[in-house]
Amino acid sequence: MTSAQQPVPARPTSRDVARAAGVSQATVSLVLGGKWPGRVSETTAQRVRDAAAEIGYRPNLAARSLRLGRTRTALLVVPALTNEFFARVYAGAAELAAEHGFGVVLYPSIDGTGPARDPFASARAALDGVIASSMAADALGALHGADLPLVMLDSDPSDTGPAAHVNLDIADGMRQVTDHLLGLGHRRFLHLASAVDTWTFAVRAGALHDALGEAGDATVRTVRAPLDVR
Repeated sequence: MTSAQQPVPARPTSRDVARAAGVSQATVSLVLGGKWPGRVSETTAQRVRDAAAEIGYRPNLAARSLRLGRTRTALLVVPALTNEFFARVYAGAAELAAEHGFGVVLYPSIDGTGPARDPFASARAALDGVIASSMAADALGALHGADLPLVMLDSDPSDTGPAAHVNLDIADGMRQVTDHLLGLGHRRFLHLASAVDTWTFAVRAGALHDALGEAGDATVRTVRAPLDVR
């Protein structure tokens, strides 16, 4: 014998908040939308916030996104989270985004190595911006066509596309590593290089060979190894 299914209580609405606070729905919208300063008193704003908290009101983010035409969501595209570097990139992006009321959706490459494909068929509607460390050319083209703000990490700054670039000083870092080893007296080097052909790895290799070439008596052997999450 089964008991009768209990009806699901209705979700509180902004009208309920207005009734509980003794104000209009317009006032509730101003307060909860953060547009109340100069238009609503602090006392009234606090009363609205208290009423919303008391009845458990939560704004309908989907409806707000449709109304404003913004989702306040950024896509972060990385090769893999098995690499601590990209895990930190995500942590930093999510922390700063939260300070501005944004969320970050993470999309790693399926195989954890190469450039990722565009995961959204309708990127224009689903996102407000993209942060990408490595993406396939056709995926970038799709995002450019969606008129989404795009910031590339560790990518060729000479690219004439519409993306902004944020790069580490990779060449100087490699020179410092090489100079340190040369200073310790080492002259035979093995460069365990990535088999993935990207701007970042090419800059590292070039800086290493330049630094060793200046040393005169140093040699280097390069071995390319595939990146594999396993």
